[in-house]
Amino acid sequence: MMKKVLLLLMMIAIFYFSQTPGLLVLDPSTWVHSGEFRDGVDIASILKPGGTFYLPYHPGIDAEFVTRKIAHFSFFGLLSLLFLWNLKGRLRYVLAWLFTALYAFTDEIHQAFTVGRDGRILDVMVDSAGALLFLLIAASIRYIRRT
Repeated sequence: MMKKVLLLLMMIAIFYFSQTPGLLVLDPSTWVHSGEFRDGVDIASILKPGGTFYLPYHPGIDAEFVTRKIAHFSFFGLLSLLFLWNLKGRLRYVLAWLFTALYAFTDEIHQAFTVGRDGRILDVMVDSAGALLFLLIAASIRYIRRT
């Protein structure tokens, strides 16, 4: 039961931070705000070819940008481990990665609806890479313990 609760809490935390307008990882005063949704935004406008969802990041890599990407990588890496912990069977590593990648995709769509945030396919890739690395580390540790 505790495994499922921890997984749900992590998913809620990611959802909460995704709907926080103007979130700055390095400024905790921006962490607590109620979400505001953009007017006139729908799934079709988010996913249309050539839309902002597919654009590269804005130029200007600074400490906030790097910290935000590290947070993405880490949070979704931990989420993948929580999925793994809740799954059984031979395909559990693959399923943990797929569920995490799917949640990352829906999270970026969610961000695209939020004022002051934007969703990017590149973030889905960062999130999925974090999940993959964390799962590979978990599999390596499991392998080493068995030998």
